[in-house]
Amino acid sequence: MTGWREFDPALMQVLVELPDEAVLVVSGRGRLVQFLRGGDRMAVEVSNDSPGDEPRLRDRQWRLADEWAGLWRRDFPRPAGQREAAVIVAETGHVLRNVWGWTGLDGFRYESWVEITRKVFGFFPRSEERRIRWPGLGLPERLHPDRMDE
Repeated sequence: MTGWREFDPALMQVLVELPDEAVLVVSGRGRLVQFLRGGDRMAVEVSNDSPGDEPRLRDRQWRLADEWAGLWRRDFPRPAGQREAAVIVAETGHVLRNVWGWTGLDGFRYESWVEITRKVFGFFPRSEERRIRWPGLGLPERLHPDRMDE
């Protein structure tokens, strides 16, 4: 299984290559972190169910994005290269390891997709999700039956 030492640089590379309107979700054992890329921004969301962690998240510029789901979000500039991606990975890693105490990635998987919208007959928008594979990430892929292969 992939450890943090291998995962962090692999994640940096994925974040640089992640296309517009794409999502990468790493989840397992009831926890998740997701990266959403759009335009000139990248949003990172992490799940949290401990009210005691809220001050530590707020101190690091995370904000509650979905109270019901317990998702916390932080926006970053879109990573154009490894340097920008390293900032995102370092901040996300800090939250996962130091705020929530994630000790490893055993039992975690990833899902990634891009949403594609097409016009049917030139008028009606139709969206579908296309799976994106990241074998270099070092985690097993969670297959989702509703996603199409390119």
